[in-house]
Amino acid sequence: MDVASLASFSTQLSQAQLQQQVQISTLKSAQDMAAASVLQLLDSVATSSPVTATSANPNLGGQIDIRV
Repeated sequence: MDVASLASFSTQLSQAQLQQQVQISTLKSAQDMAAASVLQLLDSVATSSPVTATSANPNLGGQIDIRV
């Protein structure tokens, strides 16, 4: 191998490594944003879910008669 081909190979390898680092950084950023969105969604579901009132008589409403 001559010096020019070694230099070209080194440059290509360096560019490939840089591209891989950029892709990993972008993926980590997307994962962080997705995690933040999930936490926000879970918080909104937890705060907006209606509180069900407990029945004074726990035997009522436990069964439903359905005729077909």
